[in-house]
Amino acid sequence: MTQPRFTVLLPVNRPPALLPFAVDSVLGQSLRDFELFIVCDGAPEETVQAAEKLASDDDRIRVFSFPKGERHGEAHRHTALLQANGRYVAQIGDDDIWFPEHLSELDHLLQTCDFGNLLQAEIMPDGAFKVYIGDLSDADTRRKMLETKWNFFGPSTVGYSLEAYRSLDVGWSPAPSDLWTDLFMWRKFLARTDLTFATRPTVQCIKPSAVLRQDMSLSERQNELAALVQRFADPAERQAFQTGCNEHLIRHLRSESRRHADNAARHAQTATAQQGKIRQQQAEIDQLKQRQNALLASRSWKMTAPLRAIGKAFQKCLAWRPF
Repeated sequence: MTQPRFTVLLPVNRPPALLPFAVDSVLGQSLRDFELFIVCDGAPEETVQAAEKLASDDDRIRVFSFPKGERHGEAHRHTALLQANGRYVAQIGDDDIWFPEHLSELDHLLQTCDFGNLLQAEIMPDGAFKVYIGDLSDADTRRKMLETKWNFFGPSTVGYSLEAYRSLDVGWSPAPSDLWTDLFMWRKFLARTDLTFATRPTVQCIKPSAVLRQDMSLSERQNELAALVQRFADPAERQAFQTGCNEHLIRHLRSESRRHADNAARHAQTATAQQGKIRQQQAEIDQLKQRQNALLASRSWKMTAPLRAIGKAFQKCLAWRPF
């Protein structure tokens, strides 16, 4: 089998209402060199059947059907990746949508690193959006993800080499109950000092987060996703959205730049104040030395030298005890 560029994971455990949108966005990629693994984690039979129907129409799709696994069925993803053929691994949620250049942008990114991400843009129920910004090439960012419960991208924007994944002691596995599934997995990569990391600052995915739509029915989410797909099928709409995301990124970078500049100014002021105190203390020391030297050179000091000598001798006599 010719090695595809990407193996794409698509985990699903719900009814198939949203699945075709995600699959279509993968099949619509400008980079067409991939295999798509639909990993059913205890999904209803209708979902498995829908996935198999999609696979019958495109031989790049494979369906893996498992009983419900622990937590989010993370271990099933590892089982599927044991059969992966791609050079790189990408992933998409069944309720997320990729723009056509998503895999192409990931391909550019992963030629420079072992593990990385594109920027994540979350669509709010009211149509507003939020871009999560960070840079995996920054050691402080990686340290923050390793040491605190903080993350700035999810599975739908991540990419990593299959070689790097298979070098891990443990791949996808159930996360502890108090930790997000994705961050638990990312830490396995980030803890490795022999791997390289990077972020490509482009938005190529939309995420209508389920967390913000818990009061919506699956049918309502299906209608919302259909409208978003129709909207972003227009290249001009995609461009306008990405321009808005870029403006958000620029504002963030300017804010960060100002913050760093303010911090640098504060450090400079502190350093200047400390240097002023040091100069003042040195001047006081120099003044005391000058007074001491003047005293030692004075006539009165020289005239009283015999008296000081007698005083020292007298002190020695007082200190001496014969018994």
